[in-house]
Amino acid sequence: MAAFDYAAWVARAQAFTESLAHLEGAEVHSSAMASPTSEADLTAIERALGPTLPSSLRAFFTRGTASLDCRYALEPGGPALDQLRDLLPDQIRIYGGARLGPVSDLPDLSRSVGEWADDTWVANFPGQKAIWDCALPFAALANGDYLALDLRADESDPPVIYLNHDDDSSVIAPSLPAFLTAWERLCYLGPEHWLLLEFTDASGQLDPDSDRAARLRQLFVA
Repeated sequence: MAAFDYAAWVARAQAFTESLAHLEGAEVHSSAMASPTSEADLTAIERALGPTLPSSLRAFFTRGTASLDCRYALEPGGPALDQLRDLLPDQIRIYGGARLGPVSDLPDLSRSVGEWADDTWVANFPGQKAIWDCALPFAALANGDYLALDLRADESDPPVIYLNHDDDSSVIAPSLPAFLTAWERLCYLGPEHWLLLEFTDASGQLDPDSDRAARLRQLFVA
């Protein structure tokens, strides 16, 4: 199997966001991409972080980008709004964009996750605390949630977890490449749970092949 092309994925995420400038009802807030990080800088970050990064996340930051900040909002009108309300009845506006890193924030993100696990409701629920204690966050969401790798799986490419700060956390993809591939096909929606996790299968993992996912993609066709 060919190695996952992180650089190509990053380029497509940026290009998708920039393309929305021509879509009615869409607004592009950011499409910033940093150069990949160096091995030396990543080694220094690992020393501050503690655990060695799984090879999948290491490859994302060294081959793809040290930081990706793509953000958009879509507030359709007319028939497109009807399509959105049929898909997500409580929404008249959706947003998304690939926002991962920056790699320099990983130690601070890890400390924040550890503190939340120790000092909040999570500490009273052993199953949830086990998830938080073994999670390596690689993206912080504005609502207090995180995207993270599940280090309970002693692998070079562990599963991706959605860390929910006020509800149960769960695995949403079997690997980082699988997550990136599915998220791309879900138009980089969210990734806050009330948007992204509307597109999961019975096991709770992202499902870009569903009819709902196809209808989501139609909203982004000019």
